[in-house]
Amino acid sequence: MTVSPPPGFSWKRFKSYAAFDGMIRALISERKSWLLKTPEPINLEAALAEIRERFIDAYDEGQDSFDLKAQHQFADASRNAKIVFSHAEYLWAMHSFIITKATKRSFALRWFTDEELRDDGDAYFDGSSNSIANPGPYYQTNKYNEVRAILRIFSLILEKDTGTPVEELKESIAVHAYRALHGTPKPVNGFEVTQYCGIHAALLHLCDPEEYESIISKSHRESILGVFSTMITEADDVTCPEEQIKLIRERLYDDYEHDDPDYKYRWFFYIPPVKPLWIGKDKREQIFASIQREIEDEVNALPPEDDEGELIETKGMRLQRSAALVKSVKERDNQTCRACEFHFKGQIVQAHHLDPLAERERRKSTPDDLVTLCPNCHYLAHYLLRQKKTGERYKKLELLLSELRSLTRE
Repeated sequence: MTVSPPPGFSWKRFKSYAAFDGMIRALISERKSWLLKTPEPINLEAALAEIRERFIDAYDEGQDSFDLKAQHQFADASRNAKIVFSHAEYLWAMHSFIITKATKRSFALRWFTDEELRDDGDAYFDGSSNSIANPGPYYQTNKYNEVRAILRIFSLILEKDTGTPVEELKESIAVHAYRALHGTPKPVNGFEVTQYCGIHAALLHLCDPEEYESIISKSHRESILGVFSTMITEADDVTCPEEQIKLIRERLYDDYEHDDPDYKYRWFFYIPPVKPLWIGKDKREQIFASIQREIEDEVNALPPEDDEGELIETKGMRLQRSAALVKSVKERDNQTCRACEFHFKGQIVQAHHLDPLAERERRKSTPDDLVTLCPNCHYLAHYLLRQKKTGERYKKLELLLSELRSLTRE
């Protein structure tokens, strides 16, 4: 189910997207400066060659800050090279919430006067509503590699003729950014990608915000997939991480509320009800969090009338399961956990599908497909199913109960 934008929503209302389009149009399509009040013509190819010599070939390995190194490296550079480098540095900072507009503007003020440089709010702005993300400390400390990655993208689209429409330029940038993010990118004109660069994720989103999430951090992306990927097991043929994240968002979207629909649409994974489910969790915690979510989906599945396991539309998509069957299985097992024999006044126990609904082909369940377990044993059952080498064996009732009894006796 595709998530629909709120009424009246437009990405261009937020300045990062309009600024990105404006800069790409000027720098790449028109070969003119976008940051100077007078849009000077530039020679992009010559500028990139000079920047490579100064910024890559003559890399400064000293302990000085990026700013001091840049001042030194470009002290006697051509105005043409300084203009293009300023645009690369601007693109690194422009979309970031944590970098103020004064700081963003200070980069170009190394070489251009206050009178020369734009000072309007369309180019230099701050505030969360106009940004796309708070990239985090890694993005800040990785500035050299991030700017180098931007210069590589600029080199890759040199082949585009002047006058190329912005939308076509964005399609090309998105392709190159995706390959850098998920492939093995080759060096281009001396510019190469040697490690993860958040700018590639930022560029994907800026080029097509409907298709790509505004998630810059690599660890955030991995954690979201680690916690929620079991929700999309029916899409095993989807191997693209970007598409997987999009599918997870679609599956979760209507289950969680936020009082600002625009904020929810732009940063769904960061709204207060969703963020604690995945943020800051290591690999072990991701497994536990995803198991808990999986169990909640089964326990809270809607009582249906017909086919169990079918996805039905309410506000979102949930697994349909047979309430009557669950009730009969609990009665069959005397409202008692078949593993540890926990029993409390006919309450608390849950019905566990030996073959989880989200993973199997659609079919009607029978009583033999379910077993009554207490919440603790139910959790352990899903944990056992996650074990790569032995998980399948625990879809067999006797093996599952034997292992659970062993675990609960420890």
